[in-house]
Amino acid sequence: MPLSENILQKKLDFLNEQLTKIEGMDFNEFSLENNEDIQDLLTFRLQQAVETCIDIATHIIAGLSLKREETAKDAFLILGRENIITEDLALRMGKAADFRNRVVHGYNDFDFSLLYKDYKNDLADLRNFGGEILAFLKNRHN
Repeated sequence: MPLSENILQKKLDFLNEQLTKIEGMDFNEFSLENNEDIQDLLTFRLQQAVETCIDIATHIIAGLSLKREETAKDAFLILGRENIITEDLALRMGKAADFRNRVVHGYNDFDFSLLYKDYKNDLADLRNFGGEILAFLKNRHN
């Protein structure tokens, strides 16, 4: 399957929408720890954002006919090895894939106080991922 910049742009737009929704949520550490609705909404939106990044990574890998690996985490590492994103960001995105696996597979051992402390950095990583993918697409035309 050839690389489709249209598909990638739609996915980047959806990623941006999810991140903007999360940034617009009004909660503090106490409400996150004690309100299941806030917990569910935040984890769902983060999951959607990470899933979108995984989709972007796998689309690029397929479109460029790169060697595929087994896990979503590996997909980010491939993008790092290929200098599509920085290796440092690839490692952090691998941790995002681990988070997604915990959400999807129902491992209900979240420490929401840790999630509260980290989620703003996680949002920055997801935004940086989108920015580095945009730079990759722009550089393909130069």
